[in-house]
Amino acid sequence: MTNIEIGNRIKYARNLRKSTLDDVAKKVGVTKSTIQRYEAGKITTIKLPVVEAIAIALNVNPAWVVGKSDIMELPSQKIPKIMQYYKQLNGIGKETATEHVRLLTLDAKYTKPDNVISIVKEPEPDYLAPNAAHERTDKEFTEEERLEDDSMLD
Repeated sequence: MTNIEIGNRIKYARNLRKSTLDDVAKKVGVTKSTIQRYEAGKITTIKLPVVEAIAIALNVNPAWVVGKSDIMELPSQKIPKIMQYYKQLNGIGKETATEHVRLLTLDAKYTKPDNVISIVKEPEPDYLAPNAAHERTDKEFTEEERLEDDSMLD
């Protein structure tokens, strides 16, 4: 299948889904002009991960986009909302989201059937442990200075 045919399929699916070039570009994580160049067949080396991401953004069968299948629609397979949100995150956001989901999996109330409730307490991370101040030993303090320090703590 030629680049122009692939581009025509991408454009067809985008128009069918009533998506703009900008909508698709944001979902895929590329520029609007990149999507436009794919549609026009101007990109000679087709990167399959990008084509796959475009297909997912348009909710169509990636094999259809590249001409390996006649079936355009995915079999009632919708991308879960959480994945739509996840794709909008940067690297730090993705790491944070992954950690939050990992923490949810530690609690049985989120992994067992809805009618079973259980609470699992994960140990607190080290950075939350108290870091008590100790008396300085590198300098002598007067009784007046000690009293002043103590009064600040009250």
